[in-house]
Amino acid sequence: MNQFQNAAEELEKEYQIFLDYIETNEVMISKATGHFGKKDCFELNSRFHIVKERYKKAGRTQEYYTVIDFFVFFSVYLDILRLVSKKGVGLIYEKGEKYPSFYELYPIEKYALMMWVWLGGYEDAFRNFSFSAVSSEFYEKLRKTKVNEPVTYSYVKDPQIWGKFYSPQLRLCALFRLITIEWLDEEPVDPENKFLVNAIYKTEEGACLTALMDEIDEDFWNYPDDDSLSDLIFEIIPEEMTDTDLKFQRILEKSAEPGEHSIEFQIRVGSAVREIKTGDQHTLEDLHYEILKSVDFDSDHLYYFQFGSGTLRQKYYAPECRDMELTADEVVLEELTLYEGLNFEFIYDFGDSWHFHVMVKRIIPGHMDGSETTVVKGPNPEQYPSYDEEEW
Repeated sequence: MNQFQNAAEELEKEYQIFLDYIETNEVMISKATGHFGKKDCFELNSRFHIVKERYKKAGRTQEYYTVIDFFVFFSVYLDILRLVSKKGVGLIYEKGEKYPSFYELYPIEKYALMMWVWLGGYEDAFRNFSFSAVSSEFYEKLRKTKVNEPVTYSYVKDPQIWGKFYSPQLRLCALFRLITIEWLDEEPVDPENKFLVNAIYKTEEGACLTALMDEIDEDFWNYPDDDSLSDLIFEIIPEEMTDTDLKFQRILEKSAEPGEHSIEFQIRVGSAVREIKTGDQHTLEDLHYEILKSVDFDSDHLYYFQFGSGTLRQKYYAPECRDMELTADEVVLEELTLYEGLNFEFIYDFGDSWHFHVMVKRIIPGHMDGSETTVVKGPNPEQYPSYDEEEW
């Protein structure tokens, strides 16, 4: 049997708990972040088996429920689920276009694909969102620890050290069964152990994966490039599954063609309100020009668009910012999986820092070639205010 088969079957069941909860409950979704509300996080966590946080009440946000946060990221990242706006209900998650393709996969294929997203897109997103002080050192300790022995932290021998701070990487390693977390069911003697972790232990799966990583690249944990990550993922897949790469391609590729919809945006800056209608084949760079034109601003400064928050946060910078991974000229509106009611920000001129608040007002079937400003309310803000000499 494949070394990861049992872990794969357990992960499949855990993810299904997440999907079933969304389907059978009216989940409260934040319009600002796309995150679950505190009560839903608390309730959903209580149904998990692999990683179940020991919180006593519903007082923490999604950032402190890594399994939920990862499942949300994975689902949205691959369009297994997508956020939609429903009148009278607010935001809800619905099955996305890739949902059927994902469910054609065997458990070990789902496990490998989820690990691919974890070590690739999610780790990148998490580093952009929050610095973790334990990631590289923890992985180094995991590599050197023997199976079924407790993993220590730095020079601290107390195994309960892992309960004194919140480590998302710890939870994800446990979710993929690379470690097991031994929780405390009672209040700890040490009051600093607020996350109730007694100890963590390396598993057979953890030993197997770290050995595979060392074969591919000894520095894998710190710098997993695309080729190394791909090599690792397909080492997990049994050799007899010869069509896995084609299945993954169907899930990872974008299938919708731009130009099928028109989008109405509402823009607010100061007391000015503008509405712009444009085709979804246009880029974010095109949208930036339309926004500036609607308020009669010069377009000679850098900018970025920001969507979402936490690990779902994405920033798309002006094309001149070539050291940035995502630029506004390389993404069309259709690729952003927009939904009615979505709010995001357009930050223009890093010196004066103009904040434009943008909302997707309507998504309309049918293509339009150009763009137009359809609503103008309030005077244009003054881009370069004049100053009296005394003020200088």
